[in-house]
Parts: sequence; structure tokens; C-alpha cells
Amino acid sequence: MNLKSRLFRKPWQHKDPAIRARAVHESDAPELLAALPDLAQHDPSVEVRIAALKRINTEPFWLDARLRESDERIVAAADAYLIRSVARTRADMLGKERLEWFTRVEDVDVIRRMAAEAVDPALRRAALERISAQGFLGDCFASEADDSIAAELLERIDQVSTLERLAERLRKTSKQRAQAVARRMADLQAADGRSDPDHKAAENLVRKIEALVRGASEGDQLEQLEQLQAQWTELRDPEASLVRRFEGAARICRVALDRPAPASGSPAVDEPATQSDEPAPDPALNAAADRIHSAFRQHKKSLKPGELLGDWDRTWNLIKAPSEADQALKEEMLPLLRELQAQVEQKANRADRESVARGDSAATDPNADFEPRLDAVAERLEAGDIAGSNELIRALRSDFDRLPKRSRPQQAGGRLQRMEGRLKEMRNWQHWSNNQHRDELIERLEALPGSGQHPDAITAALKAAREEWQRLEKLEVLPGDRKRFAAPPGQWRRFQEACKNAFETAKPFFEKRNEVQNDNLEQLEKFIEMGLELAADEAAESKRLHGTMRSARLAIRRLDDLPPKTRGRSAARLRELMDAVSARLDERFERIELTKRRLITEARALAHEKDLKTAIDRAKALQAEWQKAGSGRRRIEQKLWEEFREPIDPLFEQLKGERDEQKQADKAALAELEALCVQAEALLEVADEELESARGRMAGLTEDWFSRGGRPPRLNQRFEKAEASFKKRMASIEQAARERARARLEQLAELVQTLWQRRQASEPEALTSELPEPEKDDNALCLGLIARARALASPDGDGTEIEAKVARNEEAARQVAVEMEFISGLETPEEDRKRRMDYQVKRLAERMSERGAHRDLVAELDSLVRRWYEALPLPAEVQGDLARRFRKSRELIENMIGQ
Repeated sequence: MNLKSRLFRKPWQHKDPAIRARAVHESDAPELLAALPDLAQHDPSVEVRIAALKRINTEPFWLDARLRESDERIVAAADAYLIRSVARTRADMLGKERLEWFTRVEDVDVIRRMAAEAVDPALRRAALERISAQGFLGDCFASEADDSIAAELLERIDQVSTLERLAERLRKTSKQRAQAVARRMADLQAADGRSDPDHKAAENLVRKIEALVRGASEGDQLEQLEQLQAQWTELRDPEASLVRRFEGAARICRVALDRPAPASGSPAVDEPATQSDEPAPDPALNAAADRIHSAFRQHKKSLKPGELLGDWDRTWNLIKAPSEADQALKEEMLPLLRELQAQVEQKANRADRESVARGDSAATDPNADFEPRLDAVAERLEAGDIAGSNELIRALRSDFDRLPKRSRPQQAGGRLQRMEGRLKEMRNWQHWSNNQHRDELIERLEALPGSGQHPDAITAALKAAREEWQRLEKLEVLPGDRKRFAAPPGQWRRFQEACKNAFETAKPFFEKRNEVQNDNLEQLEKFIEMGLELAADEAAESKRLHGTMRSARLAIRRLDDLPPKTRGRSAARLRELMDAVSARLDERFERIELTKRRLITEARALAHEKDLKTAIDRAKALQAEWQKAGSGRRRIEQKLWEEFREPIDPLFEQLKGERDEQKQADKAALAELEALCVQAEALLEVADEELESARGRMAGLTEDWFSRGGRPPRLNQRFEKAEASFKKRMASIEQAARERARARLEQLAELVQTLWQRRQASEPEALTSELPEPEKDDNALCLGLIARARALASPDGDGTEIEAKVARNEEAARQVAVEMEFISGLETPEEDRKRRMDYQVKRLAERMSERGAHRDLVAELDSLVRRWYEALPLPAEVQGDLARRFRKSRELIENMIGQ
């Protein structure tokens, strides 16, 4: 880009998007036209891209924009164009992109429009696959031009009312499709168990007897009529409409066949008839009836229905006063007369249709007036219809020239000549205008190689240009012209060269695509071979067969990915594969359905089983076998499942009732368990003084709790928590009681020792001042200490005896301290080691004599404590040391036993 181009950019290169969009919309500069593809794809402004797309306005670019862009305005504009374009033209090289676009369309009306109006079969098929409305599918089936799509549609229609409507609609327009609809309806009825063979037999008999009425049969007609009537009586309940048709045709045949034909020697019409007892009808009327009967019996084609009917009417009208015999004959002839009248009306309608098809011959009569025809030419010329005007003028000139010169209307001839000049002038103007248009086409084609468009878009543009070129040729080269081409040779060569250069640009892409298509074909052939082998394998799994069927259906929808010349053969092979897989699946379905019918029989037998548990277990086993058998045809599978569930459901309903009762019982038991938990938790709230009495109630609740079964873990945890809390509280109270008892013993022991020491110190006034009174919780040790304290404080006590007792107490207390140190494992002072050794030997001897019996440490501790307090008071000089040894050993032993 030079400096000038940088400084003075084009309007479509401006920084302002609005200026660029206006330039793209209004400018016709060649540089802009060449830059339109790039602007449509890469310009950052949405308005500019939309303007460029509207200027190009071709399907490839709109498709590319629709698949690439996300802006709602571009998407809406692309959809608006593509809906019109895609519905009117075939896909050619853009089939894949069209289908990809169509998958993004969600508008139901657009989908229905594509299903009904799209020219491209692949697009119609894709649209129809997204529609499930039975009535709409039926209408599309009736109007579908592609037989394969029609066959696919018919397979999807399973509504009987729609099929009946289609059968009635197609009976006169497409016999082949009407028969296909009838087969489909019969298959559905057979699958649902609603097929009625008598209905088909009735229709067949009606067709045969109506053919007999029309004379389309050979042989003895009376015998055929009797055979048909005998077969009709064997039908069980034919439809009323078929009954009316059969009986009406039978009456006509019977009337035509029962009347005897006139003999060759019968009297003439004007001769008197032989006298008879019964009144005879008019001879002429009788002869007319004989002629009608003879025509029906002999199937004369030369006698037209109108003539027979007219003969009868003329004869009847000549009779001035019809007799009863004449009236009876008329009543007898009424069925045949109605048949004749129907044939007359049918021929008249056929003649009218043929007349309409032939057209009015007076319009082409060369001797007709020229002025109306010249007026028609003038209207065509004013409308710009050159081809139609040329055709009318050529016909007029031909008719005019065939007339003798003297008979030619001069005024019409002059007017015709002026119109020929006008036509020539219009053709010259059109030729000039078309040449300008051809130059524009050539310029567009010459810009294609450097446009960077997709090869399919280039091909589509080439095809559109060629179609436009041919259209221009058809506008100029009219019927009867000697020249074959209207375009100048040089212009034609430029057009061909531009087409060639554009195609050379896209050629490598097509070569690569052909290579990919060949690879796809090779893979498809391998898939078909593997699928056929799988279909031939009787042990093949249903899942693999269904997968192969789905892949085959997908492959048949993607035939555009194969080389064009192989698509038909590949489609045939895919149909062969699908037929083989379908046959294998049908065989598998039949086995599955046979197995499930056997299971239904076994399920019905469960009604006679008396033991509900045995019946339920067997029903569950049958259900497992049902699942293991696999899935059959969907419609039949649902029906079989309902039959299978019919005898089993009552069993499970009964089981459900029993389970409900059990649930109610469990619920009541659970409520009782919760009540026990509530009672246990309530015992935690009683006062401390009542806790001892609550111990028995807690024991009763615990016993009741563990006697019940079905305790849920949640309630177990709740009750155990309450029980543990109760025990913990009891243990705490007991521990507090023990501590109080110990403190009381220590207090009393200290008092006894103090009284002894005061007694030794000769302090009589202090002996009685602190004497305690017994308390209600005092045990035997406490009471013994109180008694001892009173004895020490009593002035009447023997001092010598008390001193001797205290001296003995030292020995007993020292022995207790040694034994407790032995049990606790503490060291014993040197002065008492021998005592400890003696105790150890004694204890060992006792254990050996008891033969392995173990002593209760708690009871032994209680005995030692009792002996200690019974050994009080002690001499003052040893009391402190022995008491310290006692307490230390006692603390260790209590830790050992967990107190």
C-alpha cells in the first residue's frame, strides 16, 4: 500500500463503521465488489457485515455467515434468506452445510415448511425426522415425490385413522401407495391383534360382483353369481357399507340374468301376444326390456347405455295408461335402468374432461377473427412477454399467410406488421440489456479465483451464472429462430474462460474431497461386510445388532459423503444390511416373546399357590427371568408386560398389606422403646435423696429394654446414654458418700488420738469438751471410735488397762502398715522388714494352701482399714509415722482398684 492509499482510503475502509456500512450499501465501485467477500466475513462491525452479505446475497455466503456468526441480527437475516432459497433450490454442493444450518433452526413453522416444500430430498428427510405429528406426516407421505422418503414416512405412521384417511385419498391418485398404506395398516392391526380377514374377504367379493355387473367376467354368469352369494353368506359380520354394495350389485345381476332371452321365432312387436290368464305388459315395453337384458347378458359394446335408456324412455312415454303389468315390469327394470343412467353420467363426465384437456379448437381456427388475437398480442407486448408475443405473432402470421390474398383483412395485416416491428425493437433492447448483464456475470466470475471463497461457494456461483446465462439465451432465442445462440461469440469465449479459471481454483478441493469420499466408501464397504457377518451369526448380541442398525440408518442418511456414482449401489447394500439385521432381530424378538409368554403362563399359575412367601419368591424369580430375556418389539413388549403384571401385582399388593401391618407393629414397638428412653431420661432429673430409690426403677427399665427386640441403633444409643448418665450420677453420689464417711472416720480417729494424748498429759478438763454425738449415717467403725473416745474421756476408766491396750494397738497398727505396704508394693522401713518377710511367707503359705484361689483386693483393703481404725489410739511417738505409711499405701491400693 503506497502513501496515497494510506492517506486517502476508500469509504468502505474508513474507521467509522457507519461510513463503511453506507459505502458498502451504496457504492458500485469494482474494488468494493471485489472486497465484499472479505468484508462479509472479517469486518469487525456487524452492520458492515450485514450490508456486505446483502450485496452479495448468495446462498453460500449466507450459509457461511449463519454457521459462523453469533449476532442475532445476522442470524435472523441469514435465516430469512435461507428459508426462501433452500426451499426453492436443490442442495448440489451445499447439502452438508444446509443440513448443519437446519439443525440450528427451532421454528416449528419453518421445519414444517421445509418438510412440505423443500426441493432437496435430504433436507425434506431431515425436516420430517423432526416432526412427529401423525396427520402432517400423512399429508407429506401423500405428496412426497421421493419414494424412499415416502417409505420412511409410512414406517413412522402408526395412527390407524391417519392411515385410513390416506388410503381413501390415494385410492384414485396413486394405487401403489394406497396398497402400501393398506399393507401398513394391516401390519399394525396384526401387531395389535385387530386384523380382520373377513373384512378383506368381503371387499374382495364386492369387487368381484361389481365386475360381474360391469360384464368384466367370462363363463357362466349365473353360476358365478350363485358362488359369490354362497361365499358371502359364510362371512360372519361384514360392514354395513359393503353389505349395501354387495346386495345392490346382486339385485342388478339377478334381474339381468333371471329374465329369459326372446326366442328366434318370437312374435314381432306389433303382433298380438299369446293369450294368457295373467295380464301381460305392453309388447313394445317388453321388447325394450328384453333388449336391455340381452345387452347385459352378452356385454354388447356396440349398444351404448344412452341408446338403451333412450329406447326404454321413448317406449314408456308412448304408453298413455300403464297397466299393473307395465308398472311391475318397470319396478323389475329399475336396478338396470339406474346402472345405465350411471354409465351415461360417467361417459358424460369423461367427455367433459377430455374436452377440457383438448382445449377450445375455435381459438386456433385460421378463419377466426384476427382482432381478438391481435388484442392478446398487444397485451403480451405491453407486459413485456417477448416469448409469448412471438409465439402468438408467428401463429397469426402463419394463419394470415395461408389466407388467399383477396381474403386477407388489410387492417389486421397492417396491425400485425406493426406488432412484428415492435417485437423486433423489444428484442433488440433486450439483447442490449442482456449483453450488459452478461458482462456483469463475466466480471463476477473473473473475481471468483481471488475472492477466497469456499470451493462449494465458487461451484454454486458457477452454476448460478451458467443457469442465468441459459435463461438469458432462452429469453432471446425464441421458437422458430434460425440462430442457436444470442450472445456474441467473443462474450461467450470470455464467459467460458472465466468459468474455467474459477473451476481450476476449486479443483484441488474437489480432488481432495473425492479422495475422502473414496475413503468413506471403503470404510462403508468394510462396515457392511462386518454387519452382514454379524447378522448371519445366530449368537450375536442384541445390543450389537441394534448398534449396527443405528449405524446403517445413519450411513444411509450420509450418502452425500460418498462418490456420487456409488451412492445408489451403497444405498442398496445398506438396505440389504438393514433387512438382514432386521430379520435377525425379528427372529430374536420372536424367541424373546415366546419366552415371555411362557413366563406369563407361569405367573398366572401363582394364583393357586397358598403360601404367600413361596409365591412372592417365585414371582421375583420370574421377574428376574423376564429382565434376563431381553426386550422385544415395543408395542408387543408393553402388551406382554401388562399381561405379566396382571397376576403378579395382587401378590405384591397382599405382601404390601402385610408389610404395612408389620410397619404399624414396628411403629408401636418403636413408640414403646421411645417411651422407655423417656422414662430412663426422666430418672436423671430426680433429686439426690431419691436417687437411691430410683436405682431399682432404672434396673427394671434396663431389663425391660434388653428384653425387647428390634431396637434401632439411634434409640440404643439414647437409652445407653441415659443409663450411663444415671450410673455416673450414682457413682458420683456414692463417691461423695465415701468421702464423707472417710472424713468422718479421720475426724473421729483424730479425736480418739487427741483424747489419748490429752489423757496422758493429764488434762481432764479438756477430755469431755469435744465428745461427738453419733450420726445416722455412722457405720460400725464410726460408732466404735465414738465409744472409744467416750471411754478415753471417762474419768472412771482404768488407766493401766488403757495404756496396755494402746501398747497392743501399736503392734496391730504396725502389722497393718506392713501388710498394706506389701500389697501396694511400697518399701517397708528397716525396723519392720522382718515383720514384712514373715507376712510374705505366711501369705505365700496361705495361697498355696488355697490352691490358686485369688483374694478380693477390695475386701482385703476394707479389712485392713477396719483393723487400722480398730487399732487406735496409738502411742504418740509412732502415730505420725504409722499414719503416714497407712495413708500412702491406702492411696496406692485405691488407685489400683479404681476407687
